[in-house]
Amino acid sequence: MKRVWCLYRVSTKSQVNLEDDIPLQRNACINFIHKQHGWTLCNELYEKGISGWKTKNDDRDALLTIREGAINNEFDVLLVFMLDRLGRREDETPLVISFLHDCGVEVWSVQEGKRSIESHIDKLITYIGFWQSSGESLKTSIRVRESKKQLSEQGYYQGGIPPFGYKLSETNERHWKDSSRRIKRLSICIDEADIVRIIFDLYVNQNHGIKRITSYLNNNHFKTRSGKEFHTSLVSRILKNPVYIGYKKYNSFDSEKEGFQPYNEKLCIIPNEMYEKAQKIRKSRNNKNQLQDKSNILTKGNLMFSGLARCYYCNSKLTANYLYRNVLRKDGSTYKKVIYRYTCPLNKGKDTVHEQYVWGAKKYDKIIMDEVKKLIESIEIKKLINTTEKNIKSTVLDSLEKNLRDLIKELRRLKNQRWLLSEEIIKVIENKSHFTSEQIGEAIELKEKEIISSEQKISDLNLRVKLFKETASKINGREILDWECLFEEADNDRKKAMLANLINTVQLGRNRVIITFNFFFQEFLENLQKN
Repeated sequence: MKRVWCLYRVSTKSQVNLEDDIPLQRNACINFIHKQHGWTLCNELYEKGISGWKTKNDDRDALLTIREGAINNEFDVLLVFMLDRLGRREDETPLVISFLHDCGVEVWSVQEGKRSIESHIDKLITYIGFWQSSGESLKTSIRVRESKKQLSEQGYYQGGIPPFGYKLSETNERHWKDSSRRIKRLSICIDEADIVRIIFDLYVNQNHGIKRITSYLNNNHFKTRSGKEFHTSLVSRILKNPVYIGYKKYNSFDSEKEGFQPYNEKLCIIPNEMYEKAQKIRKSRNNKNQLQDKSNILTKGNLMFSGLARCYYCNSKLTANYLYRNVLRKDGSTYKKVIYRYTCPLNKGKDTVHEQYVWGAKKYDKIIMDEVKKLIESIEIKKLINTTEKNIKSTVLDSLEKNLRDLIKELRRLKNQRWLLSEEIIKVIENKSHFTSEQIGEAIELKEKEIISSEQKISDLNLRVKLFKETASKINGREILDWECLFEEADNDRKKAMLANLINTVQLGRNRVIITFNFFFQEFLENLQKN
């Protein structure tokens, strides 16, 4: 009587059926055993989703079990459907057979019969067989990788989670592997695309950092695809993904290189210019050694040129500073007035180089703004400034109103749940409920807190929508959006961003202000003078 162990292996889990079995190999092996005299099946080992080429023998639990069983003389025959089920590694798999042979175990294959390695020729034939299997696996891998690469280059979707802002849509085109399936392609998800536009607008036009953008989205009740709050990692990935201008990245399967699918206009969510500006900002903020680093342009506070102002004498970046001063009212009472200032951090007022090291923000902000306005009065500045304010405001407003509708819907659901709990109280009184009065009371109390919180969110968002509409109507009602009017209507964040688009640095000295414009604007002015 020969005790038989069977080994079944498939390389991918998609080859395993619903009953968690491997039908083809198992049926063939059992039929083979029935035809042999004196063979009895004692054990069956399964390897599901294990590659015989990529996975080393020491990492395969089934082979370790077989090795231990052979040492303990637990079986006499190891049966597989084909020998390559043992593995496809020409440097390891022949050693498995040799080891089993030394332990007195016969290795059989349904397709190839008994594998003997008693002679030198047998060992050579065994090695050549597994060498061929390894080569076939390598060629299969190359064919699959090249096929996926070519399909990616042609723009076909190759699986994975769609980037934020997109969804999967089935086409009428049949799948090349399975005619019952349809090919899927990426398409724009309108709700998520609106959030992507807001993120780029905050980053490019308002100089918001990634953390501040994340806080803005969460404070305004924007949610991710899974209904959770935003994280900085997701915002960062969105800002550097070229798919939003129609170029989807894919793994080219060549080392660590990345490829790009052909340009697809249907995937465009933001303009090319906005994406390029975002990449320049990202690069400048990551490059700490850049001479003109605007990465720390402040958008909070009352100093209009924080991050742009420099000391005329030592070229150090000026820091924000303030002090309190008691001011006497006409009625004899006093109040504290805040005085904002620019100060040079490298001077303590003791050297002869610095003629001045403190500048009043109110005075010098006005001087600089007057000079800027005087310069741009005679030129068509709107050609240089992003005039998509109206579209951005419309996008933000639509998103805020959608969030408001979702909150109202959620409030209705909570109130309905509270009503059902109230109905349950009657059942408690009639002894028809599975709950106690204390349990129902606690549930109602918790639901009341959720309703109050939801009503507060709706109230806050209603106020935001109202203020947003009032601001939008002032700007959208104008036929011509000239820079000065747009600047006056903007909030502090956008004003600073607009100035940063024009000005590179502002040097402050004693009775001296030197304004250096950005390269593109400076070049524009020079060409204007030549013409």
